[in-house]
Amino acid sequence: MKKYISQHLTPSYKLESKELLKLAVPAILAQLAQMSFGVIDTIMAGQYSADALAAVAIGVSIFNPIIVFVIGIFLALSPIAAQYNGDENKLGITRTFQTGVVMSLFLALPSAILLHSLEPLLWGLGITPSIIPLASGYLNILAWGVFPLYFFFSLRFCNEGMFANKAIMYCSLIALPFNVVCNYWFINGGLGLPAMGAIGVAWATLVVWTIMAVSLLAYTLTANRYKEYNLFSQWLKPRIEDYKEILTVGLPMGIGLGLEVALFGAVGLMIGRYTVPEIAGHQVALNISSLAYTLTLGLSVAVTARVGYHIGKKNLSQARQTGFMGIAFGMVLSIFTATTMIVFNQSLIGVFSSDEFVLGVASQLIFLAAIFQLSDGIQVNASGALRGMKDTNVPMIICIIAYWVIGFPVGYIIAEYAGWGVEGYWIAIICGLTISAALMTHRFNKLTR
Repeated sequence: MKKYISQHLTPSYKLESKELLKLAVPAILAQLAQMSFGVIDTIMAGQYSADALAAVAIGVSIFNPIIVFVIGIFLALSPIAAQYNGDENKLGITRTFQTGVVMSLFLALPSAILLHSLEPLLWGLGITPSIIPLASGYLNILAWGVFPLYFFFSLRFCNEGMFANKAIMYCSLIALPFNVVCNYWFINGGLGLPAMGAIGVAWATLVVWTIMAVSLLAYTLTANRYKEYNLFSQWLKPRIEDYKEILTVGLPMGIGLGLEVALFGAVGLMIGRYTVPEIAGHQVALNISSLAYTLTLGLSVAVTARVGYHIGKKNLSQARQTGFMGIAFGMVLSIFTATTMIVFNQSLIGVFSSDEFVLGVASQLIFLAAIFQLSDGIQVNASGALRGMKDTNVPMIICIIAYWVIGFPVGYIIAEYAGWGVEGYWIAIICGLTISAALMTHRFNKLTR
């Protein structure tokens, strides 16, 4: 084994692993900070009233699919910037930043119009009438928030491609106390403001997104690494091919991410027909597994940037090594999270509920969540490596096959016809992620072999 490793690892292995982890740690912390925004919103809205919590939950359920699709498009900026970075193409980097900022406006405008027009959908879905004005008001405020949010996305993914992950981490951490303070103030009222409940959560979110956007802009304008780039002091003439490249790379990623999110959403809807303890147990287990996912997701951000950088350097062997290194690190993180879930099973689910029936369901599902941690860690980093190569069309097809041609139908049959119930639908998640992991890894191996 030692001889095999020495034959397949370049002398720069230790240096590359150090560089990869140096990017991964702040990316993971940034992901955890941004995930905590939603957790804080949920907790503080729930403390105010059940109606406020329900309105926020409904608003988030509608808002998230839009955001996931848009994030997929903006994700294209990271490998594009990384490849220009590896190629030392300063003009290309400047064009990428400027194109991303302009696209943030183009994408924010239709998103805002859509969010302002969703009240009829809420009525059509049969949402409780007393909740609809709150949920609609929540979405109307977020419609204004997409402008700073998308601007932040454009800067974030360009900075990730330039290895500026620490800046994104700091911007996310800076916004955390504002999220708590503004939520408390706007939800409960005070200092001349009326209590706004769920609407207050939306206003607090808008403030947080604005702070993140402004702070990341301040960094981008003042950072020494960008002094020679004239990122925003000299605007270049727009080129259609720049926008076309972002959409060509980004749209398949947006669709692929949407298909993965849709699988979890469909599983939740199907489980929504079962008993209350089963629904609640599913939600508890899903929250815990989602928290674990942020670790490997943060690592994949670093994998994309480093693979893209080496592709720009025309060093395919190093890009291959970095990609498989990321997949291996993802496996290690997944083993850690899976072990934590199994060993601290009762302690983890006890944070969310004290109901013995809910705890019983969640405890069983946590073991299934532990099983798919490994597949999830592999697939997200294999996908990140492919993204660094700007290979996105085939991964989109893989998502269709893994999640919807095989995964969900298998889960449906096991759940509804074999009598497995909730566990059957979680088998769908395991199948989908496992097939995706295998096919994504095979794809990366094939492209770099």
